Amino acid sequence: MINKNLILILFFLVCTESLFSEYPFKPVSPFPSEYKQFWFLYQSEKRLGEEEQIFRPFFSTYKETKSNYRYNTFLFPIYYSEKTDYWRVWSFLFFFSGTETYHDDIGWDEDTLSPLLIWGKGETARESYFGFFPLYGKLRGKASYSELNFALFPLYSNWKYKNYNAHGILWPFVMWGGSEVRNDLRIFPFYSHKIHKGKYERYSVLWPFFQWGNINEDKREPFTYKMFWPFYLSKDSEFGNMKARAFFWFPIIGSLFSYGYDKRTHEKDLNVLFFLFQYGYNDDEDYRKLILFPFYGYYRFAYKETRFFTPFYFRLSTDSHHLKSSETYFIPFWWRTNRTYVQWGREENYYKLWPLFRWHEDREGNLTWNFLSLFPIKSELVERIWDPVWSIVEYQKLSNGEKRLSFLMRLYTQRWNEEELHIHVPLLVEYSSTPEKTSYQFLYGLFGLERSKDKTTVQIFWWIRL
Repeated sequence: MINKNLILILFFLVCTESLFSEYPFKPVSPFPSEYKQFWFLYQSEKRLGEEEQIFRPFFSTYKETKSNYRYNTFLFPIYYSEKTDYWRVWSFLFFFSGTETYHDDIGWDEDTLSPLLIWGKGETARESYFGFFPLYGKLRGKASYSELNFALFPLYSNWKYKNYNAHGILWPFVMWGGSEVRNDLRIFPFYSHKIHKGKYERYSVLWPFFQWGNINEDKREPFTYKMFWPFYLSKDSEFGNMKARAFFWFPIIGSLFSYGYDKRTHEKDLNVLFFLFQYGYNDDEDYRKLILFPFYGYYRFAYKETRFFTPFYFRLSTDSHHLKSSETYFIPFWWRTNRTYVQWGREENYYKLWPLFRWHEDREGNLTWNFLSLFPIKSELVERIWDPVWSIVEYQKLSNGEKRLSFLMRLYTQRWNEEELHIHVPLLVEYSSTPEKTSYQFLYGLFGLERSKDKTTVQIFWWIRL
């Protein structure tokens, strides 16, 4: 069971990405755009209800006016923020973060988390908290607890959940706590017990060497377990339907030899030589596992499946009512993702041959590809901000019918659709041809010429028009 959970965690860490964000971070509407560009350093785009500006690679901002949603970045991934009229989120290096949420009854509440400084505020003193780790802190509503307190941590700590109240001195060495149904005591490593009436009883002496207890007492078939670490572990159900044994077990790497079965769910597991050989199946949960590490591995749980050949080649798939996907990674050189969003009837395709080439066709129907993509993993936002800095060729086919082509870090760019053509050569030439007029600008407006059906206008020194 431990190995199965570890594989699930690794699976989600490797393959999980935001599958369908409620808000985009770039213009995606099918309406015509008003676009400006200066080399790779700057671009601005406006569509009906959407605005974007990028001062590459320093700053970018996107706004969607219907929901008043805004997304900002600064040297992404160093900093980003997004907000609406009802919530705000920001992150610095994904290490410091803050959230704000608006409630109709109490207004705004705010939470800020960092490795040392933590604070939050609401409309009342009860909803406000502050902490400067490890000196002092009084936190509320964090880590699933109603209240967390500490002073000179780990010298003293206290936490509460509903009627449960616990204290720690030199945590985790000494801890005691309880409520009407719970009783916990730990004097590490000599003795500990955790008792929840009608649910579980856990004991240890000279932890981690001797551990035993009863669990799932409120379920149909309770379990008992015993551990003489690291030599022997056992787990048995009350009526004999489940049995598990492990010999020479260690955290993360597993056991030298272990086996187990559950008659009710038709599950069987076998591990040999720690994590090197693993086999298991469960018919009720559609669970299958066969691992011959590091050469081959297959794992399936419900609608998710993964295979690997050597630690560098992975194939992942999902087949659910909402999402069907297939992903292949040959780390770090090849990334392929194909996704079908069933409820929207949309597809997304992504290919990257690092560091040479990237192809992305998103669920809105926008197609982008470019030569030279130096960020080694898939991240549409990082690639959107940074790839133009070093791209040799870029091509875009957008959902509004417009196409864009650039060469040599946007030293030359042209945009066109069925009726218009625009050409940008930074500092030298700006050319624009529309059904209404044709215009030329040289040296960014030092000299220009504009022709329409009615007249011809000459521009000199930026402001003189003849």
